[in-house]
Amino acid sequence: MSLIYDPIFLLLLIIVLGELLGKVRIAGFVIGPAATIFVALAFGHFGVLLPEGIRNIGLALFIYAVALQSAPGFINSFRHHGLAMALCVLAMAATGALTAFGASFLFGFDPGTVAGLMAGSMTSTPALAAAVDLLGPGAATAAYGVTYGFGVLGVALFVQLLPRLSKRTIKEEESTLKSELDRDNPPISSIHLEITNPGIVGRRVDSLKLQAIAPVTITRLLTAGASEPVLVRGETIFALGDRIRIAGRPDDLARISPFLGHPIEKEIAFDRVLSKKSIVVSRRKIVGKTLGFFNVREVFNVQITRVTRNGIDLPPEPDLRLHLGDVLHAVGDERALENVTRIIGNDVKATYEIGMLPILAGLLVGFALSRLTLPLPLLGDFTLGTTGGVLIAGLLLGSLYSTGPLIWDVPAAGNRLIRDLGLALFMAAVGTAAGGTLLATLQQQGLSLFVAGVAVTILPLCVGAGLGLLYFRINFLRLLGVLVGAMTSASGLAAANNLSRTPYAASAYATVYPLAMIAKIIAVKILVMIL
Repeated sequence: MSLIYDPIFLLLLIIVLGELLGKVRIAGFVIGPAATIFVALAFGHFGVLLPEGIRNIGLALFIYAVALQSAPGFINSFRHHGLAMALCVLAMAATGALTAFGASFLFGFDPGTVAGLMAGSMTSTPALAAAVDLLGPGAATAAYGVTYGFGVLGVALFVQLLPRLSKRTIKEEESTLKSELDRDNPPISSIHLEITNPGIVGRRVDSLKLQAIAPVTITRLLTAGASEPVLVRGETIFALGDRIRIAGRPDDLARISPFLGHPIEKEIAFDRVLSKKSIVVSRRKIVGKTLGFFNVREVFNVQITRVTRNGIDLPPEPDLRLHLGDVLHAVGDERALENVTRIIGNDVKATYEIGMLPILAGLLVGFALSRLTLPLPLLGDFTLGTTGGVLIAGLLLGSLYSTGPLIWDVPAAGNRLIRDLGLALFMAAVGTAAGGTLLATLQQQGLSLFVAGVAVTILPLCVGAGLGLLYFRINFLRLLGVLVGAMTSASGLAAANNLSRTPYAASAYATVYPLAMIAKIIAVKILVMIL
């Protein structure tokens, strides 16, 4: 069989050409990963059609990688910004429905065409499924085929242009959001105090219940008249004039200081007895266990001063569960530190290893959930579909982080590879499918359908951007995730990720996606009922 008829060869050719086109810079504008769909549409026009399974597995890989990346910040993001983001999503869904409704009067579209118009322009396959369920295949599917192409491309282009239109600088927005996160998770610092409180003199440290006042760690003690510091343990007893070093967040240090003594400038330096070491958690069999499980202070006389995870310092609380790649900052005797290192691992290369079993098992759970049907009052049954099932599976498993020997999380480099590969497969398959019927449907429905599709894509994005920037004051990077999540646009999220490698857009996308999916299904059903 000739290579030009081999679907695998054609798939790879489309992706390679798309990657090359995506790197072309025209007047400072780069299409990026979304270029693959341009190439796929051209191939589809000339009769190339890739198997539907490629689209499904590509979409599943992309959404699963996004969900895993977003899971740690999902709950926190919704707690702090959920209402504003939810209102933006609902406003965008309503704008899309109203625009499609207006087009039905302006161009005389039938109900099926209107439903397909909204589903395609807002890139919602579940909404199309709802329309087909009510009206059967035909007009809705044809309208979806015409409008879906610009729906995919339009969102990606809008995201690429929005920084210029709104005069925003991505680097400045990253810096602003990092400052906000630093306020929520301030870095661990340290201070030195001299014991002046007679109420704690002669008492064991573990009887003082310091954690009830603030989550701090007393790491070193220099007794009055001594030349060498020692580590503070549970049975350590303070005396007036002792000097101690305390690690913690600034607010916690300010809260604990008056209870212990007054600040001093002199550093309690390391000497031949004590050393400090940063130990990377790399042994997979200890991942998921709490810091208190190892009890390194009592067993090894080693003090953990802080834990660094993804660039954020965390207090070393006993119930803190260890993640692969966490960095434990420890103080103790050199031999004791070596013993702790043997337990923790400290093999940086091991943290980049990717296990296939957790990824495949997670996708399996996602596909199982995709068949789950939920009854909605007045609106009938609702099926999650591939995207919804895999998204929920990724969020749940990513939040769990590990189950027994299985570590669900994927290292950042591996996650990016899975995400980009999945997106390329998805866009290649979708593009060829839409390209095959694009011109024929345009000839049958006329240019009016395409024009209406552009309006249904662009107007909701403009409304969402306006509300988010001017009224709700949502951070720009989060807003990008809200916009593409409200449009349920995988290519739009890829464009947002191309602008900034930070996870903020992806986290917002995962936060609003379920609401957007349900809102558009309901909107399509209401449109059909009215028309």
